[in-house]
Amino acid sequence: MISLKKLTHTISLTRLAVSTGRAFIASFVLVVLCASPARAWITFDLPDLVSTPPHFGAVSVSHLSDGRYVYGNNNLLYLQDSFGASGNTAFATAPNVDPSFITVLNDTTAVVGSGQGAVLPVYQFNPSNPASPGYTSIASLQNYAGAPAGTSGVYVSGANDGGGSNSVSYVTLGGTQQLVVDPAGGFSAGVAVDGGGNLFVGDNDNNSVYEFTFAQVQNAIAHSSQLVFGDGMLIHTFADDVVGSLAVDAKGRIWAAGFGADGLFFWNPNNNSGGVLNPEAAGGAYTLSTFSTSGNDYVNFVWQAGFITGNQVVYGYDNVQNVPEPSSSSLIASLAVVGVVTIGLRRRRLART
Repeated sequence: MISLKKLTHTISLTRLAVSTGRAFIASFVLVVLCASPARAWITFDLPDLVSTPPHFGAVSVSHLSDGRYVYGNNNLLYLQDSFGASGNTAFATAPNVDPSFITVLNDTTAVVGSGQGAVLPVYQFNPSNPASPGYTSIASLQNYAGAPAGTSGVYVSGANDGGGSNSVSYVTLGGTQQLVVDPAGGFSAGVAVDGGGNLFVGDNDNNSVYEFTFAQVQNAIAHSSQLVFGDGMLIHTFADDVVGSLAVDAKGRIWAAGFGADGLFFWNPNNNSGGVLNPEAAGGAYTLSTFSTSGNDYVNFVWQAGFITGNQVVYGYDNVQNVPEPSSSSLIASLAVVGVVTIGLRRRRLART
């Protein structure tokens, strides 16, 4: 059964912040978007969460070229039976993964991370063949998040050697692994790649997202050198605990979510505007990704009510042309300048908007 859930709120927010020690002066512009009829995400209930030790209740999703999702949670992987419809088929038992990420490189090649906060394998498998996926270990490292590196490998974030600072590694299907961004913050965060092959990395220490160009990354790989955040471009600083999951859509907007954040945060570097969407119930946690099929580009999320066995899990998606703006020609936008305020903030205490 397909369930449609209305966008609960759409807020476009622009912020100009100047730091003076621990104080910030911020100017907010609130954009209230109204339309009739209201835009809805297309959503499906996924199999309820299973969270048993040593797994932590991680969920992840990626997509085949025909738009079907590949969903994972607690050593279980599922392939959607038909794009745009409910129903899925379970894969043959995965090799002890708490799927920290799933990255589909093509219709016969995908990579899944073991998660679990330790140095563990990442596995290659066939995402189109649930009956015989052919899991093969291609590398061993802590793996928190992943993104495609062309068609021959993935970028994986996690602690270097399972301890110390976070890093981003380039892992090939042939089994080699190489540090690309190191260090990359004290806590693991999301990674994403845009259509031009540029790499986006989250810094969970200060909730920022940095962009490294395709040329920079390729040069680092070719010369076995490492990039640092100072080599990249600061794209945006989000609210606290937001950059655990990252995605870049076809419009160039950066999407971010995290375990401690309530909602889907977005930022458009083309016009320096952003906001928050929360299509599901308050609380819970979101993960994000994007996909394309039949000439259409989509943003999608997986929302989990919590991290305990039996918690509800929901998958939702919509065309990037509709998100976050409602797809109505009768769109009415009103601007209200809230004003200039001085806010005293401490690290890890940034107020969510």
